[in-house]
Amino acid sequence: MIQLRNLSNNLQEENKMKNAKRFLAAALAATLVLSMSACGSKTDSQKSEEKDTTKATGEATTSERAKLTMFVDEAWWPYDSWNGAIPEEFNKRANVDIQVTRAADDKQLPMLVASGDLPDLIDSYRYQYLANDKTCIPFDTLQSQYPDVKFPVHSVLQFVNKASDGHYYSIGCGYSPNSEYKKYDKILTEGPGFFYREDIAKELGLNFNSLADLDTAFAKVKTAHPEMSPVAFNYIHGFGWLRQMMGVPTSNYYNEDGNLVWYIRAKNQLEYYKKVNEWYRLGYISADNFAFQTEDDTQKMAVSGKAFAVFSYDNHADNYNTAVKANGGDFNFKLVTDVISDKAQKYDSFAGGRGLYITKNSKNAEAAYKTVAYAYGDEGMKLLMWGIEGEDYTLDSKGYPTFKYDFQGDNSVLQPRGLKYWGWLVHNAIVTGIADANSNSQTAQARVSITKYVKHDPVIGMIRFATDSEESVINNKLIEMIKAEEARILMADSEQACEAAYNDMIKKADSIGMAKLEKYGNETYTKLKPEYEKIADNAE
Repeated sequence: MIQLRNLSNNLQEENKMKNAKRFLAAALAATLVLSMSACGSKTDSQKSEEKDTTKATGEATTSERAKLTMFVDEAWWPYDSWNGAIPEEFNKRANVDIQVTRAADDKQLPMLVASGDLPDLIDSYRYQYLANDKTCIPFDTLQSQYPDVKFPVHSVLQFVNKASDGHYYSIGCGYSPNSEYKKYDKILTEGPGFFYREDIAKELGLNFNSLADLDTAFAKVKTAHPEMSPVAFNYIHGFGWLRQMMGVPTSNYYNEDGNLVWYIRAKNQLEYYKKVNEWYRLGYISADNFAFQTEDDTQKMAVSGKAFAVFSYDNHADNYNTAVKANGGDFNFKLVTDVISDKAQKYDSFAGGRGLYITKNSKNAEAAYKTVAYAYGDEGMKLLMWGIEGEDYTLDSKGYPTFKYDFQGDNSVLQPRGLKYWGWLVHNAIVTGIADANSNSQTAQARVSITKYVKHDPVIGMIRFATDSEESVINNKLIEMIKAEEARILMADSEQACEAAYNDMIKKADSIGMAKLEKYGNETYTKLKPEYEKIADNAE
């Protein structure tokens, strides 16, 4: 009887939870719709003015443009509205009026999908919610419906973005086929970075020519400047640069001697963990840093003079320097631009990140498709990423840009015109890879150095897990477990405790099903690899 009563109580609680989730989903969807409506509302006098405004060139007035709503599934996105000279120019060229809503958190997209009340366009990295015909319209289907719309999609891009039903619903940003790389002799790879206070380095006679130099520098700074942390790390990018210098994979699958293993099982992971743990035990890294929840936390710490060095992203040194000046500071951060380890390796298994999706709720699928086609086209992509040619940049004879503004500048430089970040919705590897080719910035110098050490394998990036599949459940559990256990490993009170915590994490990962995930990965990789190579070879 007790078991039956418990079962009944559990069922009642589950029903309450389901009803609560339905209510929350509906509420969030209603909020999104109201937000989009509010953003798009105009007074009668404004509408009248728009109708009376006609360009001499014959361009459509704003009131004649197709109106589309777009949800950007990135809570950290630096822009929350489609404003500025660049978005306005895009609207003009694409004959569209876009109204944007930025995600409040990572729970909003699943709620919106569950409710079914979706905008015309969604930009997201979470294909598992969107790459299906219940939620979105495949690009290849739209191509057959609107054959007059020019939207040629490279065969390799079609393949790497193909969903389980054989259609492709988006084009993941940040990836380009090998054949595209051959068109340029200078394509740089971005990634994590490490930078330090130049003034203090000169004061203490510090150099950074090897990983051992980091130990020396942190020790000297701790003694000479006890008021600051010798080193801080970014909440998102962590110690990515150190991993890169030590040849350690950062996430997902890792190809170890022809066999895919989950990255924490890679043979050099423990060495990396021990090094960071050593720095923590020596007091080089503050305990508070491990509790940071945003990238801004690290920047504020560094810009205010409370950190000597920072592990972050390769363009953040330039960004921080702009912020230091704005804050009235009299120091600069210098990026380590050289590869300083013979173990250095950057593993690139990227097959595309976030992408634009056209939802089945779109009130004007044709206009949405035309907009997406323009955005992914060469002109639209460069407009959103680089700006307006002649005003924001010029091209040399080989097609490389030279910017009239600081392309790696912080948001205060870019936001007034709406530069760069809207390009991150759709950019390929080439548009970002050649952006710094003509630059002498420290960001560009670092990218030149690491590009030689990049190992590409996009087929690994094509190993995706269907929503609610066993693999997806295991993956999500692994992510959460590793996040918690890594903190225990890195903050252990001895080297022995660090190693014990690492071994404990591996045991927990195996109990969750890491071996099953590795088996699935190897089977999928074996199937996809020859297909990819065949298509890629034919596209050369």
